[in-house]
Amino acid sequence: MTAMAVWWEVCALSLALVHGAGLVPRLPEPPDGADLGKIPYAGLTTRRRLAGLITMTLAAQMATVFAAPAQRPMWLVYGSAVAALAWVDACTTWLPSRLSWLVSAELAIAAAVTLCCGGGRLELTVRLLAGAATSWFLWWAAYHLSHGGFGFGDVRLAPLTGAMAATMGASGWLAALLATTVLGALWGLLTAHRHPAPGTSRGFAYGPWLWAGPYVALVWIAVM
Repeated sequence: MTAMAVWWEVCALSLALVHGAGLVPRLPEPPDGADLGKIPYAGLTTRRRLAGLITMTLAAQMATVFAAPAQRPMWLVYGSAVAALAWVDACTTWLPSRLSWLVSAELAIAAAVTLCCGGGRLELTVRLLAGAATSWFLWWAAYHLSHGGFGFGDVRLAPLTGAMAATMGASGWLAALLATTVLGALWGLLTAHRHPAPGTSRGFAYGPWLWAGPYVALVWIAVM
């Protein structure tokens, strides 16, 4: 591993832990969280749960080697700060709005750095905006049509995943959407199998699969 690769790993882990261990425990709890059996945000800083965040971050950085070098700032934030948001969802089935807006701003700053430092600014800008807007609309529609099957937190997360997938063009965006749909459906079936009796299903976190979609597309395009 080169010195630059180690530096990216250290930056990603630092960002992930700042969000996961530093910011998340300070988030306000939703009013109905306790009634629904939600795990408190302050309870996510156990070694086992933080190991999950570290594993997500390291896996993301391994996949990022296939990304265009000019886009590394975006992938760095996506694989650390946005990973922390998906990790919270995986642990609690909640996507806190304050953290969602924070990581959205961080990814927007990383996108601005990418656009300033790289070529093809107009084309990439159009792709990012189109990917984010289309993903937002699809999940907004799914939220309303599912009548509670999806949480609105997924709608806030969708533009981030759509923008990252769009860095790989239309084919990458579609591949990420397909990967998200398949992985989420499989996990949903597994969750339903674990709670087969009527009224015992607790739902499941879709955010981690939304987050993972662009990475599956990134690796798929690179190896095919």
